Amino acid sequence: MRWLLTFIAAGALAACGAPPAPEGALPTLAQLPTLTPSDTPAPTDTAIPTLTPTPSLTPTSTPTPTASVTPSATITDTPTHTPTATVTPTPRVGALGLLALLAAQATVLPPTYLPPPVTLTPAPPPGVPTQPPAAACPYPPPGGFGPIYAADPSLAAQLGCPLGAPPAATSSASAYQPFERGAMVWLSGPIYALFSGGRFQRYDDTFVPGVDPDSGGEIAPPGLVEPVRGFGKLWRSAPDVRAGLGWGLAGESGAQATLQRFERGWLVYLPQRGDVLALVEDAGGQAGMWRALPGAF
Repeated sequence: MRWLLTFIAAGALAACGAPPAPEGALPTLAQLPTLTPSDTPAPTDTAIPTLTPTPSLTPTSTPTPTASVTPSATITDTPTHTPTATVTPTPRVGALGLLALLAAQATVLPPTYLPPPVTLTPAPPPGVPTQPPAAACPYPPPGGFGPIYAADPSLAAQLGCPLGAPPAATSSASAYQPFERGAMVWLSGPIYALFSGGRFQRYDDTFVPGVDPDSGGEIAPPGLVEPVRGFGKLWRSAPDVRAGLGWGLAGESGAQATLQRFERGWLVYLPQRGDVLALVEDAGGQAGMWRALPGAF
């Protein structure tokens, strides 16, 4: 501090025109003016508190160990559904309320509600009129027709009961001829055209021997034959019969047939065929369904 005051005093002397000091000589303290100290307040002993800065904390990241995962050959991402429990509030009911809830949830069926067991009956062929199951017939069909009739409930329902008290089968002259798509049967008067689809059509026999020609003179394809006499006349005069049956496979053959009449049809045993024909008639008896059944009279 003293050297600063000496420097200021030397500057002031130079400004007043004082002779410069010889080179190399330093001013002495006698040359400096007497400084009168001003009233400078003395420093007090009150210490100014020094604020010590709080060091800022720098968060140190904690290293998280990284697991080394070795991928598998195929990673299948299967989502896992966490079931959420559903809380169902339980109503607060008394004893009578609990009984009411149990009664609402329970279904009590009367014993008569359960349906009786059902017995399945085979459906009749298409086109055969369905009939309600017949009551027990007073008499069974005679001879070999009885086992055939009893073994097939659907046939019994279609034919109805045998007629007669007791029923008695009849014998009749018959003729039979097979065709490409069916057959023809003559039973001492009517001719039945049996088509391969299961339908039959009944026609009157109008052939007059000695008046109608036995043959139409048509040439059948190789291996087939033209029908003659009553079969031939019907075959030539009824286009639907000719178109439906085609040509004959062989000539007609005759034998004594056995027949039993029923409420809605016939059972016919033909020795030429060696089986029994069931003829179930439509209303009017001019058409219906036919099928062959194994057996004999």
